[in-house]
Amino acid sequence: MKKFYLIFAFSFGLFFSTNMPVNAETEAVVGIPRIQTRITMRNAHNVQLDNNQKRSNKLVIMKDNESNKYYWQTRDHRELIFKKKKGFDLFIDTKTGGYIKIMQQADGRYVYMEHISFKSMKAFTYWGIINLYQP
Repeated sequence: MKKFYLIFAFSFGLFFSTNMPVNAETEAVVGIPRIQTRITMRNAHNVQLDNNQKRSNKLVIMKDNESNKYYWQTRDHRELIFKKKKGFDLFIDTKTGGYIKIMQQADGRYVYMEHISFKSMKAFTYWGIINLYQP
């Protein structure tokens, strides 16, 4: 009977030790865009996003709890620098110049602006509502 408990305890410990996450990331920011602004050197225009476009352009920022670093999950998992400013919070991608600006409205809701720029001088800016904000 003791062998059974020993084998059970060993198996139990082995199972949980191999299934622990190596890099514990959690969602820090989740937002749904409502409007996309398409920008070039010649013009800019707004596009009201439909439900499929909202889902496919969702904003997700992950936080690595061990290193305290942030990653732009929905943009190739690029590392972001987090800055708290007076009146807003900012997540900056130093490699591309992209950023996410988050502000709290008077009613307590968070809104955001996500700006993505390309080498060709084209850019997209998304305007949306934050569903989860735990930086």
